[in-house]
Amino acid sequence: MKYGVCFCFLLLTIAGFAQTGNYNEKEVSDYIQSLIGGEREVSVPSGRIDLLHDGTAYEIEWASKWKESIGQCLWYAQQKNCKAGIILINKKEGDYKYLIQLNSALAYAGLDGIITVYWFPEDFRQFIK
Repeated sequence: MKYGVCFCFLLLTIAGFAQTGNYNEKEVSDYIQSLIGGEREVSVPSGRIDLLHDGTAYEIEWASKWKESIGQCLWYAQQKNCKAGIILINKKEGDYKYLIQLNSALAYAGLDGIITVYWFPEDFRQFIK
């Protein structure tokens, strides 16, 4: 019974995060870490990795700021000698265009096979068990 309650709580929580405009980036980043683990705010020269998880340095960013996330994740990955990743936060309806722009820019630059991209919260539903 207690697992059913936990499962329902997680479903309601992620449903609430579907409207991420109500939260700040730190709250969303903390929530992502609670789902998948890893280490938050890892210091490197000239910055901090939002989430270091499973050998990947993730920059977690609002979708509209996707351009900034490319340079940051590459720098952080270089500093930790690991893979680069971006988690874009879907803040409001219409933000999906930014995911398309990010993916097309990465493909154009030949970085689509180098930088892992996730779309929050849609891509994180798989972590709820």
